[in-house]
Amino acid sequence: MKRIISACVEQTQKFETENDLERYINSLARKRIKYKIVDRKQDSDNTVMLKIIMQHSNFPVGDYLD
Repeated sequence: MKRIISACVEQTQKFETENDLERYINSLARKRIKYKIVDRKQDSDNTVMLKIIMQHSNFPVGDYLD
């Protein structure tokens, strides 16, 4: 039998504004999803690129977010 011990998802996302990014981060906190921001860059057109590792489907995160 297979069991998932820990799971995380790594994503790169692009936000049109800083406010969009703030709303997204607030939604993660509201849903109690654990996350770690790996990289954050603001482009010349004021869009924000975010690389994030976050908890997947309420599974334990193990040492992914250390």
